[in-house]
Amino acid sequence: MLLTRTVRERLSLASLLSLFLLSASGCPAIYPELGTRLREPAPGQVLEPPPPENLRFIKFVSGTVPERTRDGRTWSRGKGGEPDPYARLLVNGKEVLRTHIQSNTFTPTWPGSPSGNFVIEREARLRVEMWDSNAFNDKPIGIRELRPSEDQRAQGRLNLDLEGGGQIELAFEPAHARIGLGLWYELRTSSIYITRTAPSGPAERVGIKVGDQILAIGGREVRRMSTNEIRSAFNGVPITGVVLLVQHPTGTTETVTVTEGPIYPTFDQTEALE
Repeated sequence: MLLTRTVRERLSLASLLSLFLLSASGCPAIYPELGTRLREPAPGQVLEPPPPENLRFIKFVSGTVPERTRDGRTWSRGKGGEPDPYARLLVNGKEVLRTHIQSNTFTPTWPGSPSGNFVIEREARLRVEMWDSNAFNDKPIGIRELRPSEDQRAQGRLNLDLEGGGQIELAFEPAHARIGLGLWYELRTSSIYITRTAPSGPAERVGIKVGDQILAIGGREVRRMSTNEIRSAFNGVPITGVVLLVQHPTGTTETVTVTEGPIYPTFDQTEALE
């Protein structure tokens, strides 16, 4: 359908007005955030620095439901009356981890359930609970409160007999690491700006902070590098590390060498690193 001259003029004016309002609003340009690679440590790799003493990797490994409920009833086997157990962990009274529900089983392993690194101070009180998801049962199948001993920390496992019956095996290992530089950045027209760093990661350990600008990578000016060259430089870091010329928001510059190393994200931080 042909548009009249008047309609075309109105459309053009509307487009120009929209562009003017957009620019007048001061909306900043949006740049995608890019991340440097993260990978699992190689088998036997020496981690330096090692995991913090107060950080433990925790996972519900398995459980055993007792033959009777806490009020003395027998589970109805084979008639859909088997328990649908799930487990949860509380640290100093606060829930920090919960498994998925695994239906119709006395020996749950809770496949695919969450796990991760948690801050567990030596004086922390742990409470482990196993529940049946049946809404009519308002009491846990079994509970156990404890303060992990030095032997339990060394073993990396908590094999717990629950009050009320049943058992739970809990992985309680030194924190699991990811290996990388631990930095994220925005690639603007001819500049790189740091948007995030992994807490206590390699980039943060050499003094790189959010808001820093990377002027050069390996002696090459960023403004003379293509996007692919920049990403390759960050994702193909040699053993000796990558040399960065950094300009801080104060205007001062310094040259730092960042090598890939261990990062120990807590459970709450893990999703942000992906």
